[in-house]
Amino acid sequence: MFKSGLLVMAVVLLAACPAPAGSSRGGGGGGGGIAIGPDACGKINTNPIGRKVYAFLVASAEVDKASLELESSVAGACRRMATALGVSAAGTTKQVCQRAATELEANLKISVKTESRLVTRYSPPVCKTEVDFAAGIVAECEAKVVADVNVRCEGRCSGTCNGACDGQCASGGAGGQCNGQCAGTCNGRCSGGCDGYANVDASAECKASAEIRASVRTECSEPKVEVVRENVTIVDDSKFQKAMAAIDAGMPAILRAGKRLELASKALVLWVQTGASLARASGDLAAQLGNKGICVGAQLAAVVAASANIQARFSVSIEVSAQVSASAGARAQ
Repeated sequence: MFKSGLLVMAVVLLAACPAPAGSSRGGGGGGGGIAIGPDACGKINTNPIGRKVYAFLVASAEVDKASLELESSVAGACRRMATALGVSAAGTTKQVCQRAATELEANLKISVKTESRLVTRYSPPVCKTEVDFAAGIVAECEAKVVADVNVRCEGRCSGTCNGACDGQCASGGAGGQCNGQCAGTCNGRCSGGCDGYANVDASAECKASAEIRASVRTECSEPKVEVVRENVTIVDDSKFQKAMAAIDAGMPAILRAGKRLELASKALVLWVQTGASLARASGDLAAQLGNKGICVGAQLAAVVAASANIQARFSVSIEVSAQVSASAGARAQ
């Protein structure tokens, strides 16, 4: 029974399509199921299999919570924009963001007389993913020393890159090694912060758990947003001012959430694939977790119940963020 449940979980995680985007649903069990509780079954991280399952459950609980927070951030930005534009801020995330995007685009078209659109330029948000935090997760998951865990930064290692830097290194060492900040990809151990994706060297389960947890905790600065008005004749100032107010009210949060979503959605793929790894280890789970196996099986079932909602939240947040940015003509400078 336990083995069959794990196999079903893997199939669902790998093949499930997100539920209709824009629907409002809760987390922790997928609407009516039990909540994902890593510690609900007692101490299970006492052997290699238990440590991997525990790491997966912790990551699952955190990504469930983070998906709600990210969607809420996008929805809040869209509601502020809708209010500034004078349209209804009611409805699901998808509904209110689409309404705001449509009204914003219409106002920008009506309010100016020019063959070229106004362009919303922004400085991309600077994000910091704590690579030491990711390394610590792997160390605990695999019973290693933190110093022995490699975390490659695909972006900019703002701490110290101990290894080869595929990009610009602030301070080179012997043998082509980088002993400073690396702008590119740090092919070694990046310590400190990473403005980009923290890629962990670890077993599949520990890698997925570390990368999703590190990604959803990524902090991003608020980008500076400005609307370029060169060679533009304003023909309806009231609509133009509404458009500008809406951009000021919502675009910084939309762009910041978009960057976090980009990093977290990449990690989400690995988290989903972890189901397949657990299915392959189902025999060991049943044998090595003993009387806690049934409880752990219920927790994994809760992850299955929540996974479609989690993917749907990511999907709708990414979709509407892109739509609103396009309506504002947002371009990085």
